[in-house]
Amino acid sequence: MINKVVARKRDGTLIKGTAGDFSPEKKCFNIYLNGAKYEAVKICVRDLKAIFFVKTLEGDKHKKTDKTSASLKSAEIGRHVKVYFYDGELIEGFSYSIHLDSQGFYMTPADKTSNNERVFVVLESVERIIIDDQTINLTAANESERFCPNCGTKMNSSYKFCPYDGTKL
Repeated sequence: MINKVVARKRDGTLIKGTAGDFSPEKKCFNIYLNGAKYEAVKICVRDLKAIFFVKTLEGDKHKKTDKTSASLKSAEIGRHVKVYFYDGELIEGFSYSIHLDSQGFYMTPADKTSNNERVFVVLESVERIIIDDQTINLTAANESERFCPNCGTKMNSSYKFCPYDGTKL
């Protein structure tokens, strides 16, 4: 299935296009820019903050997000989730399941009029998550893990070299 996506990198850069090969289990995927069939950019999930699956690539820059309690109560999809990113951004919505041992999780925005249909949140970019009023602080977990810059393998911070390709960490 081809999806319209906006990938937001950790540095704030946006990459807009279509993707058909994204999977939460894959480390990298391709975004085809401006609907081009052959002009693809390879994106590694570990470099991202989130992937927004959108209705239109143009979006609505003048729309203000509706965060009223009425809009939250009207959506009954999964558990209520607030995601606080390291850069200070907050996304609020609903999720069926959050597995902290994976790359990330899907959520549906609370605002049904938003351009975002769903969001894949990359856990490495998250400071904390509040699920149904229970806080999960991810800062301590992220400080004890390290990723190989060459192959992207996650490992304990005690490693000095990647056990898979020998890259110095």
